[in-house]
Amino acid sequence: MNRSDLNRSDKRIPKLRTRGRENRRRLLKAAEELLAETHGEALRFSEVFEAAGVSRGSAYRIYIGIDDLMQDLASEWINNFVDYLNELAPETPPETWQQLSDMLVERGNGYWGETISTVRVMPRVRVNVPESYKAALRDLSSCIANLFDHFFAMPEIDGWAGKLSFYVQLGDAVFSDSVRVDNRVTRRRVAEAQILCRTYLDFHLPERIPSRQRVE
Repeated sequence: MNRSDLNRSDKRIPKLRTRGRENRRRLLKAAEELLAETHGEALRFSEVFEAAGVSRGSAYRIYIGIDDLMQDLASEWINNFVDYLNELAPETPPETWQQLSDMLVERGNGYWGETISTVRVMPRVRVNVPESYKAALRDLSSCIANLFDHFFAMPEIDGWAGKLSFYVQLGDAVFSDSVRVDNRVTRRRVAEAQILCRTYLDFHLPERIPSRQRVE
C-alpha cells in the first residue's frame, strides 16, 4: 500500500455527496457507540458498517478500513473542539494572558465533560497520521493563536504555532490521565493543567502583554 492509498479518505471525504456524508456520519456514530459498549476494544470494520446500516461497498468508498475510520473519528473530535473554543465569549474579557490561558483550559474541561464517552475510547493515532488529522491539529493551534491575538496585542514569537501545539498536549496529557484514573476530569486535575500550561507559556511570553482594549 503506497502513501497515496493511505491518504485516500483525506481526498475523498471532502468530495462526498449528500448520501456519502450521511453514511460517514452514521459510520462515525456507530464506531463511537460500539467502542463505548466494548470499553475501547478493537473493532472490525465489518462490525461498524453493519451496525451503521451502511453497505460494505458504500463503507469502503469512504474509508479504506478501521484504522482510517478511527483516525477520522479523532480528527472529527478535534474539529468540533475548535468550534467549541471559537464560541468563547467571556462576559469579562481576560486582563492578562495568564487569565486567558486558564479560561482556555477550563473551556477544554467543559468540552471533555460533554464528550466523555468519546474521550474514554479515543483511538491512538499512529505516527503515520493522515493529513486530515494533521490539519485538525493545525487548526486547533491557529484557533488558540487567534484567541490570544483577539484579546491581546501579541508580540512576534518565533515558532508560536509549534509552542501552542505543545501547550495543547500538556492539557491533553493531564486530562487523559485524570480520565484514566478517575473516569472523569477532576477539579484538582483542571487546576494542575492550568498551572502547567501557564508555566510553560511563561517561558515564551513576557509577564505582561497589553490587552486589545487598552491598545485601542
